[in-house]
Amino acid sequence: MDAVIIGPLALPAPAFVTLIAFFSALLTYQWWQKRVDGERSETTLWLTALSGLLGARLAFLWRYQEQYPSVADMLDVRDGGWWWPGAALAIPVAAVCVWRQSANRKGLMIALGASATSATVALVTLLALRPAASPLPDTVLTTLQGEPVALHSVTRGHLTLINLWASWCPPCRREMPVLQAAQSTYPTLRVLLANQGENSATVQRYLTEQGLHFNFMFMDPHTQLGQYAGNSGLPLTLLVDADGNELARHFGPLSNASLHHFIHPYLSGETP
Repeated sequence: MDAVIIGPLALPAPAFVTLIAFFSALLTYQWWQKRVDGERSETTLWLTALSGLLGARLAFLWRYQEQYPSVADMLDVRDGGWWWPGAALAIPVAAVCVWRQSANRKGLMIALGASATSATVALVTLLALRPAASPLPDTVLTTLQGEPVALHSVTRGHLTLINLWASWCPPCRREMPVLQAAQSTYPTLRVLLANQGENSATVQRYLTEQGLHFNFMFMDPHTQLGQYAGNSGLPLTLLVDADGNELARHFGPLSNASLHHFIHPYLSGETP
């Protein structure tokens, strides 16, 4: 499962697991402090959580530093650029904090244990609920001129990135230049955009205003691809192989770095 839908809010699965882990630790620690009538101090939990996030971000920036042209781009965490092995930075931070706070040590250990347990349960649950990978549906899309095009006829024989988007979606708009550039940056990758539920006049006007051009821009007026993906959140990006089988998916906007992180295990040689 790539995202968790809660009412109008769609959270990427890693963010959901992280929030579950943090709030489990916080609530458990507050329960412990109330039970022993001790002084409430959640500083250790905040430091542990923030150091884990910082480590994951720094690891991602180090790994893909050539993809970030400026410091401002590095600070923009909306691209979902986290490399989770870097979250191990939280381990020594938590260890030092627990060692220094002997009075709260037991409560902190229980809280951190609850955090690890809840994160594991959440992750296992999401993996169990994740639908089995299946071939793309035999969907017929339309061009901006209204001509029908079978999806399989466009994706067959190519590693294809399929981006589900809408012009009213701010994160979608933010990643459009990245997807446009990917058409030339990754020659072996076919970049296909499927607009979800809008009319061709709206899409054409948006593309013209923004100066965007895509080789494979299609309309999905009945959101059939969104229904196939089982996710109403946008943007959603699917990666499929030459036989039309889904390889991976990414929920949320893509930057140059997060796009490269997403596709590079499947590229055939020419990684920039």
